[in-house]
Amino acid sequence: MKKFALILGVFLIFSTSAKAEIYHGIDIDEVYKSSDWSSKEKIKEIIDDYTLLLQYQGELDRCTDIYTLDCLNDVSEKILLRFYSHNFKDNVDGYHNYVKATYSAYGILYCLNKYNIPPGTMCNQENFGTTFEIVKTYIQNLITQVRQRIKGYDFLRTYIKEEDN
Repeated sequence: MKKFALILGVFLIFSTSAKAEIYHGIDIDEVYKSSDWSSKEKIKEIIDDYTLLLQYQGELDRCTDIYTLDCLNDVSEKILLRFYSHNFKDNVDGYHNYVKATYSAYGILYCLNKYNIPPGTMCNQENFGTTFEIVKTYIQNLITQVRQRIKGYDFLRTYIKEEDN
């Protein structure tokens, strides 16, 4: 009898835990039942988006080490494609126009005043540095906007680490 109870207990433990669908440490079944979700896949998509957002944040942080606009452009296009995909082409064109306009505007500031003689390397470095920081801040703002929306889902509180809040 004790063997039967032990086997039944082990079976119940495994069958109960097998039913729960855990995804990145979140019980998807519990989340799905707790509200009017259209599907479990939508919940997983939100979790995946948050994970991807953290990855893009890491890539943006690494751009500081690489220090090229190409790096920033790569990260921004990924973010725009994934999170701002409505009118993607227009969004990417707008972003690139923003980068060009920023570079041109700060080129005037640093390189084209009549007392900046000789124009050249120093003014171009100042221009690039300012442009890089402004564009990086813009991309950071894209990430921050998405992060704020995603963090609005209550079920993510168990997934988002304390230092990320």
